[in-house]
Amino acid sequence: MSRLQPLLFWSIDYAILLFTTLFYRVRYLRKDRVPKQGAVIIVANHQSHLDPPLIGGGILHRQTHYLARVTLFSGFFGKVIRAVNAIPITPGESDMPAIREALTRLGDGKAVVIFAEGARTPDGALKPFKRGTWLLIKKGGCVVVPAAIEGCFDAWPRGQKLPSLLGKRVACAFGEPIESRELIELGADGAICALEERVETLRLELRTMLRSASAGRYPAPGPGDDRAAWLNTPHPQPEPDA
Repeated sequence: MSRLQPLLFWSIDYAILLFTTLFYRVRYLRKDRVPKQGAVIIVANHQSHLDPPLIGGGILHRQTHYLARVTLFSGFFGKVIRAVNAIPITPGESDMPAIREALTRLGDGKAVVIFAEGARTPDGALKPFKRGTWLLIKKGGCVVVPAAIEGCFDAWPRGQKLPSLLGKRVACAFGEPIESRELIELGADGAICALEERVETLRLELRTMLRSASAGRYPAPGPGDDRAAWLNTPHPQPEPDA
C-alpha cells in the first residue's frame, strides 16, 4: 500500500462528508455500533453513487473497503474509488477472485462493505439480496453489521448523470452487530431474509425520520414506501448522532 493512500482516503472521505453535510444535511444513527477494530462485514442497501462515502463518513474511526462493480474502475473515477479501497467485482457472476480479495482484507482485520442488492435500486425500494452476501459471511466468520441508507435515491437516482443539489436529504443508520455463527445457523436463505428484514427496518426508520424533519415533504412518496403499514405505525423519533 502506498504511503499516500491513507491521506487520499481520509481526504476524499472528509470532502464527501462536508459535501453531504452542506447539501443534504446528512444525519447518522448509531455509528458506535460499528466495532472500532477487527474484521467486520457491513451489509447495506444500495441507492446511489453517494452510498460508499456516506457509510465511510459515518465511521471515521476506521477505513472501509468496498465491493464495487468492475465497470466503475476506468478513468479518473476508477483511480478515486481505488484510493478509497474499492474491490472490483463482476455483477451477475460468481466472482471468486473478488470474494477472495474481500476475505483477505477481512483476514487482515479490515471493515468490508457489501451492497447486498448487487446494484443500485432502480426505484428506491429494497431489492432481494444476492447470494454472494451469504458466501462472504460464511467464509468470513466475523461480526456482521446491517446498515441502511435513505434519501440517496432521490438525491442521485440511477440513470441521472449528476446528483441533485437542492431540497434533498440523506441519512445512514447502523444496526446491532450480529455474530456470523448466528447467521450461519439460519442457513443461506434464512440469513439473507434476516438481513433483508433488518436493513429494511432501518431504512424505513430513516425514511420516517427524514419525513418528520421535512414536515412530510421528503423523501417523495414512491416505491420506497412499500411497507406502508410499518410507516403508519407510531414510532419514537430517533435522535441523530452529533
